[in-house]
Amino acid sequence: MALGGATKKLQQIVDMAEETYERLNELREQVHQMRRTVIDTNRRVRNLERTVDDQRALIEALARDADVDVEQVLAEAAIEEAEPAETAPPDARAEGETGTETTGDAADEDDVVEAGEGHDSS
Repeated sequence: MALGGATKKLQQIVDMAEETYERLNELREQVHQMRRTVIDTNRRVRNLERTVDDQRALIEALARDADVDVEQVLAEAAIEEAEPAETAPPDARAEGETGTETTGDAADEDDVVEAGEGHDSS
């Protein structure tokens, strides 16, 4: 009878090891997908930063041609941003701060969510 109990325990250990191995492979795939997502996101951010820098240079050049003091405009904008408009209701200000606008990257956000979910990689 002792041999039967040992066999049963050994089978339980083998089953646990197989489940652990399967879960480890799933986690490995999730990490791999997350790395790809991070690398892709970093590329996009760098491209966006370059675009913003180019646009800023262009706007500053146009402002100089129009005799607009860029630093003064930026300072005024910072002051206005720091002091919420008294005419806007509090709910309107809160909605603007939550970033409820869409940028057309909904598919990209889904990719990130999917990367964090379990994948069947048996």
